[in-house]
Amino acid sequence: KVLITLSKDGNEEIYLLDFGSKVLQRLTNNYSIDVSPVWSPDGSRIAFVSNRSGSPQIYIMDGDGNNAKRITFAGNYNTSPAWSPKGDRIAYEGMVDGRFQILTIGTDGENLKQLTFDSGEGKSPSWSPDGRYLAFSKNSGGKKKIYIMTASGLNLRLLYEGTGDCVSS
Repeated sequence: KVLITLSKDGNEEIYLLDFGSKVLQRLTNNYSIDVSPVWSPDGSRIAFVSNRSGSPQIYIMDGDGNNAKRITFAGNYNTSPAWSPKGDRIAYEGMVDGRFQILTIGTDGENLKQLTFDSGEGKSPSWSPDGRYLAFSKNSGGKKKIYIMTASGLNLRLLYEGTGDCVSS
């Protein structure tokens, strides 16, 4: 089963596609956009981005589309959610003082931590399999870069620098 975003009815909504049965099940039905769905590690919940509150924010819902709950309230543009391997935190990119930075928050909406603070924009966070590190991309000085840091935001290291695009998968 795979999560997808479709705008087949004129608005971007989240659907669950079962490849075996070829059944497409709509999980969200909101007047606002619902995009960027990602499964929790145990497959029971989905983190996604919605602007139903007026600006893009991170939400979590049950795997069947019920019980959607907003977890980010700081900042006016939060996107690209990524579940920690333990399933207890979400890393994301959030707009802080006009620049995207990497932040994490507990799945209960508590314990917000900003991990990057520089002038380059941090985007597309991704957890290491053991949850000890976060990788992210950044564009600065005309270069595309990939960095890694501890999950607490320490020991920032450059892994790649070049002119090609750096995106998450």
